[in-house]
Parts: sequence; structure tokens; C-alpha cells
Amino acid sequence: MFRLIAIVAMVVSPVALSSDSECSDRPECWPEGSAMHTGLTGRQELEKADKELNKVYARIMASLPADSADDHPRRSLIEAQRAWIKWRDAHCNLVGEISGGMRMWKSAYSSVCLADVTSARTAQLIELFEGDDED
Repeated sequence: MFRLIAIVAMVVSPVALSSDSECSDRPECWPEGSAMHTGLTGRQELEKADKELNKVYARIMASLPADSADDHPRRSLIEAQRAWIKWRDAHCNLVGEISGGMRMWKSAYSSVCLADVTSARTAQLIELFEGDDED
């Protein structure tokens, strides 16, 4: 009887593991509300937000006049964006750390934060450079 259980376990375990490993990198592979689902969804949202930010940033950079001796709009935007990226990463790391839970939850909260803050930055740049001029 013990041998039969051991043999079944050896046959079933690799099958179960192989099906799990094929579906470990997508949110739909994990229960909604789990750390893995939340983190993977956050990463997907970050990819979208990052693409949108890059598109808006490129559009704004193309619309800015060239830097001159007295005016540095391009350099100023580049410096501001670099500083913002450092702040975003540090801020979202902090959010992950203080949001509690095990390491996976910290990473999940950090991923969600990165996506949210990146989307907010895109809106901020649009408002700053392309906002309504009717004020």
C-alpha cells in the first residue's frame, strides 16, 4: 500500500508541478486578492503606465524649444524626471515596506504603488505642459 502511494505521488507531483509552473507568471493563475495576483497585476499596470509616460514625455520633449544660454527647458525636464524616478522608486519601496505582510505582499504593494504613481506623473506632465491655457 505504501509503495502504491509513493508511486502515485511520484507520478502526480511532476504533473501538478509542471501545470503550475506553466501558469505562474500571469495574474489569472492566482486567486484574486492573493499577493501573487496583486503583484503581477501591478506589474502589468506599471508596464502600461510606463509606456504611456514615455509616450507623453517624448511628445513634450519634441514640443519644447531647444536649450539656449538663458533658457534650459529640455535640461530642466530631464533633471526633474530623473529626480522624480529616484523619488518614485524610494517612495514605493517605502510603501511596500510599511504596508506590512510577508515579502511577497511588500513586493505586491510596491508594484501597485509604482503603477499608480507613474500614472499620476503622466497626468501631472500633461497638465503642466499641455493643460488648458484658458485660465
